[in-house]
Amino acid sequence: MARLIFKASDVRRVVEHTIRTKQSEIPKWETATEANGWTPVRVTPDEPVVLFVHDDGVYLMSNGTPRDIIGPDGADMLDRKKGDGRSFVAYAEGCHPKKDSGWWDTSRGLVGGDDFVEYLPWAKDMLASIYEGAKEIVIEVGPNRLEMVS
Repeated sequence: MARLIFKASDVRRVVEHTIRTKQSEIPKWETATEANGWTPVRVTPDEPVVLFVHDDGVYLMSNGTPRDIIGPDGADMLDRKKGDGRSFVAYAEGCHPKKDSGWWDTSRGLVGGDDFVEYLPWAKDMLASIYEGAKEIVIEVGPNRLEMVS
């Protein structure tokens, strides 16, 4: 079982954004069938969700809209035109492509080689943990299992 560690200050920004904004639609994969071309129905979640992503690194990001945009240098952007900047994300320790030289191998070792996105309904729990003094948020990853342990 792998343990992913995220800085609480970064996670706080992610979860505060997802809680205070409108939720983006997410796929409901159990609705995907051969009859509909394996295309899932998209639904708006009832509770705020945090996206757990593996592509260029492993990170958490807000599901809220409008996106929490930052510029190429990481600074907040006041001009949030479509296509400008990128979303703020909270990288797992050792999995930041611009700061960690071994991020690719570390990411693959922690969560495997395939890219993915999972929708975590723990935004409020993460924020409560941070408000209670947590300095980091830890997520354990195992076969068919994700669990927030702090």
